[in-house]
Amino acid sequence: MIHIVDAAGSEGRDPIADIYAIDKELEAYNPDIAAKPQVIAANKVDLIYEGENEIISKLKAEFEPKGINVYPISAVSGSGVKELLYHVKNMLEALDDTPVIFEQEFFPEQMVFEDEPYTVTYNEENNEYVVEGPRIEKMLGYTNLESEKGFTFFQNFLKQTGVLDELEALGIQEGDTVRMYGLVFDYYK
Repeated sequence: MIHIVDAAGSEGRDPIADIYAIDKELEAYNPDIAAKPQVIAANKVDLIYEGENEIISKLKAEFEPKGINVYPISAVSGSGVKELLYHVKNMLEALDDTPVIFEQEFFPEQMVFEDEPYTVTYNEENNEYVVEGPRIEKMLGYTNLESEKGFTFFQNFLKQTGVLDELEALGIQEGDTVRMYGLVFDYYK
């Protein structure tokens, strides 16, 4: 696992606290994942004017005694990236390559759509159809619309809940704009 943190302090965050917070979340989620080997990429060294800074020194003092190497890098200039990648390659070669299979946690095909309210309206001022409601918001929150499977699942959800029928009843045409919270879609059958 590679932790990428801001070594220049440009984000105003405490990278040590961030790493511990991520490790705590991983431990709570799955101790096997949390136990995986780690390395720290102290990024943005291109913003540091004098060699190693206080943040990198603190990261090394905190984590290197625990066997977690710290590599100062710059994603912009590429400085230190080669060394980081060689280290990670060596770490991977030393690991057991038996596949780890995690159980599926979410089964969309078994999902029952409760009767939570939603609205489908046409906004003349913006020339767009607007779909809102807690059920829509939840579905958008845990559906990966970037994947074909996730997008197909979301389309089926809209069909099953009657959202598509309501859009058609309002007169939607192919190419019209549909807004669902922060997302905007072009309607196509």
